[in-house]
Amino acid sequence: MPLISPNALLHAHLKQNPPRRPSGRSPLETRTTQLNVGSLSHCNGSSLVKIGDTTIVCGVRAQVLPVSEIANFRVTKTSQSYDPSVSVKQGGPNQQTGGHGYSYNPISLYNLLVPNIELATGCSPKHPANTMPSVEAQSLSQRLLSLLHSSALVEPSQLEIIYTPPIDSQDLELGIESDPEIKAFWTLYIDIMCISYGGSIFDAAWMALYAALKDTKLPQAWWDADLEQVLCSAEQAEPLSVHGFPVPTTFGVFVPDKRTVANQETSEPVHWIVADMDAFEEGSCTETCCVTIDKENTNEETSILRIEKSGGTVLDLRRVEDCLATAEGRWRHWDQLLSSVFQP
Repeated sequence: MPLISPNALLHAHLKQNPPRRPSGRSPLETRTTQLNVGSLSHCNGSSLVKIGDTTIVCGVRAQVLPVSEIANFRVTKTSQSYDPSVSVKQGGPNQQTGGHGYSYNPISLYNLLVPNIELATGCSPKHPANTMPSVEAQSLSQRLLSLLHSSALVEPSQLEIIYTPPIDSQDLELGIESDPEIKAFWTLYIDIMCISYGGSIFDAAWMALYAALKDTKLPQAWWDADLEQVLCSAEQAEPLSVHGFPVPTTFGVFVPDKRTVANQETSEPVHWIVADMDAFEEGSCTETCCVTIDKENTNEETSILRIEKSGGTVLDLRRVEDCLATAEGRWRHWDQLLSSVFQP
């Protein structure tokens, strides 16, 4: 039946009182999330996320990027904090340092965080195996990268490998101190593989990415002046610290076919908003909206980081605000899940 008329089947379920989806969930009910970390032994950090029939595996690989391999690298003597709320063009005055320095974000400038999602693994009939990367996969990778940059999860200073030259006796007498020099950066390659495509792929991919970064441990790295290269020690790895906890929730708008409601009463709603769509529901919802929120803790106010919308005009700002309660519920669920997995 779903293959013959999915729109009519979904409408038959949602028009019930109370409305129920084919999966048995209410329209704004999200699926339970399962999380496991540290399963991949050859990665610096890894995670496995399962939301309904959607299963995602994520691995983070850290590689050293010497500044000598960066074209037109601007030598920086001291590490500078980056404030994402202040947009300063590269090479322009730094307002935080009184105009004496330059403010820039090395993570976006030198592509130090590189997410890539793979869908062509036979995860669904839409993505057969042994094919080129789909447009959807490229779009998802770009959305993940954009959210990584805008949310400022990783502090740039954590990815810098700094060398402080020894102080000469003559400089010591003159009171001259050696300034630290950035010799290399850590580049984090975030590989995400979709094993099973069961809808709301962006939400699951972001959860896997966040958990993998939180599980990441970077080896202790230092610059050897004699060898003129970076040396590492995996025995003294330090965990990567992530800031904030952005949580996306994808909503879809189902508008029944005109033929299925031709003989219905006019009081019946002409659309339904459904949260956390599965693959079957995604095929029937032409309008989607992804709301990403963050909270300092469960008692703090909700911050809306971004709203992404495509197709249709049903979801206006007022209706998006009505979806915040569902987004906050998912944030609390994921926060409890992370707390149970990353126990101190």
